[in-house]
Amino acid sequence: MTEALIEKSELTRACAASEQSLLVSSVVESSDLYEPDSVVWKYDRSGGVSQWEDRKVAAHVERIISSADSHDYVVMSSEGEVIFDVFSGGAIERMTGAGTWIDGAKGHGRMLALARIEDTLYSSGNGGQIYVRSQPNQWRILTNDLLFDPDAHARLSKTAPPTDDPRFLQWLMESRSKRPRNISFHDINGLSHDAIYLCGVEGTKPVLCFWDGSALHELKVHLEEAALTGIHIEHADSVWICGREGVLLHGSYARGFTPVNLRQQLNLFHMITPYRGKLVLPSSVRPGGLFEFDPGTSDLRRFSPALPKLRGEYIFYAGAVGDVLWVVGQKDIFRFDGSEWERIEHPRL
Repeated sequence: MTEALIEKSELTRACAASEQSLLVSSVVESSDLYEPDSVVWKYDRSGGVSQWEDRKVAAHVERIISSADSHDYVVMSSEGEVIFDVFSGGAIERMTGAGTWIDGAKGHGRMLALARIEDTLYSSGNGGQIYVRSQPNQWRILTNDLLFDPDAHARLSKTAPPTDDPRFLQWLMESRSKRPRNISFHDINGLSHDAIYLCGVEGTKPVLCFWDGSALHELKVHLEEAALTGIHIEHADSVWICGREGVLLHGSYARGFTPVNLRQQLNLFHMITPYRGKLVLPSSVRPGGLFEFDPGTSDLRRFSPALPKLRGEYIFYAGAVGDVLWVVGQKDIFRFDGSEWERIEHPRL
């Protein structure tokens, strides 16, 4: 690994596997948005000694999750590459057809989310993509119901008059009903193979869906605009969904979803993690920071005690294991043990 690759880096994704261990990915600060080269780092403080291990991967890391036994991790790229046992040179699998620039991509777009449901891996992303790993090295589209059709989009675009043509505005209005749907599923989570939630956005409209094992159902969301970004399933009748514009929804497929009455705000909530009876939500912008929500009182406030001063511009991850809460940002890693925060020093930030 060259010094140029790791000297000026920023963190991009994270996953907490235990109270003592954490995985993060990093890219060079000056790299392009979809730069394929990343570094995956494992931090472990077992036995009272802090240790770092790193591996370079030729992939744009989009999601990291713990394996079933929590002793290793699964890394997914935005192009639909899935790396198992990354620190022991494990296998790399491909979601055939996924991605944007990789060979075999069908034009549906990037993969955004990965989840383990009943020991089976599911993934979702741009263009209404939903994949399931039916067996080792075999990924298939779960359903075509909302899959984006790039060919139909291209054919419709060819009928457009020039933008300076007086007929263009009329074509634009009439073509809306003919355009193929293009949904981005930002997260996927479920209790079982026949109870899976997906959330995301279509244009500026929130999208929330439920897979019942045989069909995909699009659920009503009582919001005009918002991208839904994260799912936390408390139990079958209590599911929490967060998103942009400070959105927090609560409900279930059976009883529907309603917005939680939070104060007006513009936070971009990335995810929800339960911790000590509350829901913790990291936000990167407007105003950003770490928040906690009390389901009993519907009280939303900044997490207390407050995070130490950030070295980077934002945070994007919060994950709880037991009594420990891990928080990761662009240039920061923090560990909260229930009483105080500890800054974890990364060797290359």
